[in-house]
Amino acid sequence: MNKNKKLGCFSLLLLSPLTMAMQPMDDQSLSATTGQDGLTIGVQSNIQFNQLAIIDNDGLSTDYTNRAGLVVAGVAGQTTDVPVKVVGLNSGAETTLGFSATIDTDAGTGTNGAFANIAIALNNNVTGLRVSPFSVYAAAANSLSSISGSTYTQNSIFNSGTLLKSDVKEILRVGGIDVVFAANKPTMNIQLGAAPQGNMIKFGGGIDSICGAGDGCNIMLVSDYAVSGDSTTAPIGASFDFKFTGHNGSPFGLTGFYAGIEAPQGSDAGGFIFGHAGTTDKFNLQLNNVLLGSNNAQQADVFNNLPNASMGSFGLTGASVTNLRMRVNGL
Repeated sequence: MNKNKKLGCFSLLLLSPLTMAMQPMDDQSLSATTGQDGLTIGVQSNIQFNQLAIIDNDGLSTDYTNRAGLVVAGVAGQTTDVPVKVVGLNSGAETTLGFSATIDTDAGTGTNGAFANIAIALNNNVTGLRVSPFSVYAAAANSLSSISGSTYTQNSIFNSGTLLKSDVKEILRVGGIDVVFAANKPTMNIQLGAAPQGNMIKFGGGIDSICGAGDGCNIMLVSDYAVSGDSTTAPIGASFDFKFTGHNGSPFGLTGFYAGIEAPQGSDAGGFIFGHAGTTDKFNLQLNNVLLGSNNAQQADVFNNLPNASMGSFGLTGASVTNLRMRVNGL
């Protein structure tokens, strides 16, 4: 009899973990166990890609029907194809871009009021981010990847290294971008479903500067090259150094900015929206060293053979924007 009792107690002891494992994994139980509400996911990863394309399959109009696309890739004319990278900054030094996403759900109020809330915040060691130099290209069908049924055909805008194919045109060149965050770092709150916050995405926090060092980040609208058609030679076009900072040493706040997807309403096609409710914080915006064409270029019969030079710098100080609203739809 005692032997049977011992076997029974031993069986209950072995089965007890299985019984505990079958308890419901509801939010309240998880909160009691972990000491937090919802689910938090931490991510640490830099972003890197060789070519990123937006492809239009039906062209501009009835007169232009071939597929084409805009491609973001490394700068043309280099010996090797250098990927485009987005990395974190820690006091100016590159680091892994880390952030956390806290996910929770709520029934909301009223009919169809349920929603999921995703709060995204940057890791403590991330004080900014850096985008490596890149260019934007217009490419025709022969240089674009394609999908036919279940078959994917990969293509490139480059022949070898970063020499452009004949049906590709470089239209914009950016010499890298550094964004320095304010002490109150940027945040993003995403609501899927009823979205009681009013928009799918609401931004918070602030930034100190974009391209705030020196004269700023060089940006060029590329027309051609020193040797026409040869991207290994110096580019020719309209260039300037871009610089954005908060006004009077104060950060530029992101609170009030929003984004989301709007459904069609009547004749309004809907689409992606981005805007700001009310008036933004003040900011300084500079376009420095504006240059059209090649620096020091001369023509004997133009402007008395004066060499081409910068037009100077242009900017706004203490500017703000009220009720900004942008919409993108179609392609």
